[in-house]
Amino acid sequence: MQPLIRELTDDDRDANHRLGAEAFGYAPDRQPAALPPTGGAVLGSCVGDRLVAKIRAQDYLTHVPGGHVVPTLGVASVAVQAESRGTGLLSPLFHAGFERARQQRQPISTLFPTAPGIYRRFGYEVVGGLEQRLLTVADLAKVRAPEDASLRRATADDLDAVRELYAAWAADKFGPLTRTGPAQPIWSTDYLAGTATVTLAVDRDGQVVGCVRWTRGTGYDPTSSAIEVEDFIARTEDAARALWRLLASFGSVSGRVEVELPGTDEALTLLPVGPPPPSKELPYMLALLDIPAALSARRGVPGLSARLPFRVTGGFAEDVDGSYLLRAENDELRCSSAVSGDGPIFHARGLAALYGGAQRCAGLRSIGLLNGPDDHDPVWDALFNVPTHIRDYF
Repeated sequence: MQPLIRELTDDDRDANHRLGAEAFGYAPDRQPAALPPTGGAVLGSCVGDRLVAKIRAQDYLTHVPGGHVVPTLGVASVAVQAESRGTGLLSPLFHAGFERARQQRQPISTLFPTAPGIYRRFGYEVVGGLEQRLLTVADLAKVRAPEDASLRRATADDLDAVRELYAAWAADKFGPLTRTGPAQPIWSTDYLAGTATVTLAVDRDGQVVGCVRWTRGTGYDPTSSAIEVEDFIARTEDAARALWRLLASFGSVSGRVEVELPGTDEALTLLPVGPPPPSKELPYMLALLDIPAALSARRGVPGLSARLPFRVTGGFAEDVDGSYLLRAENDELRCSSAVSGDGPIFHARGLAALYGGAQRCAGLRSIGLLNGPDDHDPVWDALFNVPTHIRDYF
C-alpha cells in the first residue's frame, strides 16, 4: 500500500508520541504533545491507520549579516518506524516539507541531524554546530576586572532590554534565530522563570550591554558541581569580563562552568587560555530551497561590485537546479534566474556550505562540490565569509 502523506492532527497525538519515543527514547513520564505544534506542523507518512514516519516543520526567522532576517524551515523530530527504515519514506516527507516552505516563502531550511549522511541527499550540508564547552572556574577567575560594567539581577521589566540586546548582538551574524514568532516564544516571562537566573551587565549610563542565563546546579563540591550557562551575550568587552567574573565567583562551591558557545565567539577570546574543545557538539545543517531569495537576503561587501553567473546541480528541492546571475553592488546582493550560466557549477550542498560560511571555494573544489571557472572564487569567498553561529536547539 502506498503511504499517504498528510499533516497530523490532534487525533494523531498518541501515535506521534509513540513513534517519537521509539526514535528518541522519551522519558516514561513525558506526556504526548498537542498537535499541530505552535508555529508549525507535523507531517506524517501513514499506511492505513499506522503512522510509519514523520517530520516536524517549524517556522523560524534566522539572522543574516546586515541586520536582515530570513524566513526558515526548521526540521526536527524526524522519525521512521524501525521495520520501515531504508524503504524511502523520508523523500516524500521532505518533498511535502519543502512544498510547505515554498508556500510559507522560506528560502532556507535548517536541522540538527543525528546522522548527517541521511540528509545530504535532500541538499543539506553541515555548516556549524551547537557546541558545549567545559570551562574551569580557576581560568575564569583570571579574567581582568571590567572598567565600565556592573551587574544586577534581571526582572520582568528588563525583558525588552534583553530582547534588544540579543537583536543587536545577532545583527551581524549568520545563524542565530530571532527568538520571535509563534514557534519560538523565548522572550516572555518564562525566560526568567524556573531554576535559571538571569544576570545583566550594565554600563555607567545604565544601558544593558550583557546578559547571562545560568543555573546553579546541585551540590557544593568544587570537584564535581558545575554551573550551567544557557545564554551568554555580551556587546562590549567589559560586559563579557563582568559576566565571566560573575561565574568565577562560584569557585569555592563549583569548579566548572558548562557553557554553550562556538569556538569563534568573541567572549572566549578574553579567557587566559584558548577555548577548550567542545565537550559536546550537535552538528547543524543548512539547505537552500530558493536560490534567488536566499542569496538576495544577504549583505554585500562595501566597495565590491561584480556580476557572477553560476549554475546549481544536485538539488532536491523543486527548482533549485538551474542557471542564475548574482549581482553584487556594494552592500546589496541581487540574485535572479538566468537562461544560461557560464560561470562555476555549484553542487547544491556546496552552495549551502559556502552560504553558511563553513567552506571556501577552494575547499569545495577539493571535494567535488564546485567545478568550472575559478576566476571569481575570491569574490564568492568575500561575499560569504561569516561563519554560522548557533545558540538555540530545536
